[in-house]
Amino acid sequence: MSNCTEELTSCIANLTLVTDQLAALQSSYDALLPEDECAAGTDSNYTKPLHIAAVFIILAASFLGTLIPVVSARLKFLSIHPFFIIIGKCMGIGVLLAVALIHMLVPANESLSSPCIPVGWTEYPYAMLFALLGILILQCFDFVIGQYIQSRALKKRSKQMDKQQTPNGATDEHFEMGVDTTGHGHGHAHGVVLSNKDMKTVEAYLLEFGVTVHSVFVGLTVGVVDDGSLKTLLIALVFHQFFEGLALGSRISEAKLKSRIQELVLMLIFSVSAPLGIGIGIGIASQLNPNGETFLLVQGILDGLCAGVLLYIGFCLLLKDFPEDVEKHCKDRKYEPLMKAGMFWAMWIGAGILAFIGRYL
Repeated sequence: MSNCTEELTSCIANLTLVTDQLAALQSSYDALLPEDECAAGTDSNYTKPLHIAAVFIILAASFLGTLIPVVSARLKFLSIHPFFIIIGKCMGIGVLLAVALIHMLVPANESLSSPCIPVGWTEYPYAMLFALLGILILQCFDFVIGQYIQSRALKKRSKQMDKQQTPNGATDEHFEMGVDTTGHGHGHAHGVVLSNKDMKTVEAYLLEFGVTVHSVFVGLTVGVVDDGSLKTLLIALVFHQFFEGLALGSRISEAKLKSRIQELVLMLIFSVSAPLGIGIGIGIASQLNPNGETFLLVQGILDGLCAGVLLYIGFCLLLKDFPEDVEKHCKDRKYEPLMKAGMFWAMWIGAGILAFIGRYL
């Protein structure tokens, strides 16, 4: 009987030893496995006051960027030479194209090709598809709005013609219809001069929509990252928001809106977009999973669409406004070659700065 008891005790001891060894082996094996890259994770290196400070830093950079071109166009004693405004506009063109391709289309592609989303999304370049949709939808919207503005302007001129006929019963068509007989009319309402201002207003609102939606998501990312990543992202976002603000502010000032309140509202909407995203990120930092399926899909789709919007606007500025500005501000001037070179360099520098930020910051 005693022998059986001793053998049972020995078996239990051996079983315990084997169990401990298996547990140790399992721990070692788990340590060798890669971490779940789709898990939310927790980071103790997260300082809320530092993230709150980022809200006000980004707000100041965004507002200052939009304020400079708008104020210089409105206040005479702060007015800047028109050519320097054009230089800022050219820099804004480069900024828009770089933001669309590097800061929006690339992240959209990364989000929609992540292993954390359903496999069906990763088998096709959906980021490019949504960018294409953004371009086509905006082009259609641009065309329809242009046709509407043209029709409205022509009807208005037609009514004026009925009231203001010449003594012999004819009308001075070139004056009343607002037809540009020089062949250099621009805007989408062909021949109707007044439509140019209206189209610049529409383009300003479209640009506002694209950069604002994008800025909210950028801010959301800043709001949930740890302190180490925050410092790098904060530097990048300050430049990002400032130069985007310059591009938007130049467009707002060109639109020549009727009310300063309208300009202020557009400026404030853009200025608070990234800080709003940061604030939301701070509030949900402990619950939000930036690697989760829903977040990645929403971010990827919206970034792709907004990239298409900014590409369309950027190339319209590049192919339409840029040649017109060269013709208007550089032709037959004393330093014409240098002025043209300055416009090109400004555009390249704007694109280069945002490309540098996208690569190294």
